[in-house]
Amino acid sequence: MSYNSKRKTDFISQFNFKDLLDEVEFDLRIKEFVVMNIDKTSYSIKLNIPYRSDYFTIFLVEKGTIRFRLDNASYQVYEGDVVFCPMAETFWIEEISDDYNAKYIFFSVKYISEAGFNYKSNDVLKSLSSDPTNIMRNEPDLYRRMSFHLDELKNLNNTEKENYYFNEMIWHHFSLVIFEIDNYFKKIEKTQQVTYREDEITTSFFVLVRENFKEQHNVQFYADQLFISRKYLTKVINKTMYKSPRDIIHQVLMIEAKILLKDSNANVGEVAAQLKFSDLASFSKFFKKHTGQSPLKYKGSDLF
Repeated sequence: MSYNSKRKTDFISQFNFKDLLDEVEFDLRIKEFVVMNIDKTSYSIKLNIPYRSDYFTIFLVEKGTIRFRLDNASYQVYEGDVVFCPMAETFWIEEISDDYNAKYIFFSVKYISEAGFNYKSNDVLKSLSSDPTNIMRNEPDLYRRMSFHLDELKNLNNTEKENYYFNEMIWHHFSLVIFEIDNYFKKIEKTQQVTYREDEITTSFFVLVRENFKEQHNVQFYADQLFISRKYLTKVINKTMYKSPRDIIHQVLMIEAKILLKDSNANVGEVAAQLKFSDLASFSKFFKKHTGQSPLKYKGSDLF
């Protein structure tokens, strides 16, 4: 596979899901996900350059190793590891072995939302976003099941393969892929000794964010609604989610902003108003900080 479908966003190379689909060598039934095998010869990402994608990725390392960096930390991934990559995370590839080979599934935010896993609710993606690396290792049974589901998804999504119930079977295997990963992270979370009260606060926080994120961007509002201090809310969410409450609110706002800019006739000013930004300038500054480009430029692009 070629990664020539990059767009420069300031100094960050942006991967576009629409362009990714152009690299597929057969017709897809559902153009919201694709399964591919990638080795070093077909992996044209340049080393030590920041990248960001507008889609989710899960990959299974079948052979070799790869090392990547998030923020200031490096992570080595080995044969038998499974990795979940959230969209919009900035990463650098630092090293890839000559014998590297991995099985990848790329899927859009639209597809995971249609499958019932919504960013704005307290559900699967809450667990998936709790660890920025999302590396699953020393889990041979999980790896075997994931590999099977990806193979099935690849075959089912190929129009050359006859299958009357392809749509239902694709939903089945895709849902199992997501639930397999979520189940793994739920088991890991149990070892973190999160108290019942901390879990209750986290769940309530997500419900409040889902209901109020358009009108309320300030962490203090959510702390007040939960009758706790802002400092304590931040401490709890950092412990349970490995992200700050502010980061989560901004993440939800960004997804909604992108949806409104792409899937409605509203102009940038109207989107800013719907999301209750004080003015167009503050919305534009917020949007550019998180995406590297202005909302107007984003609205006219092919990116999600």
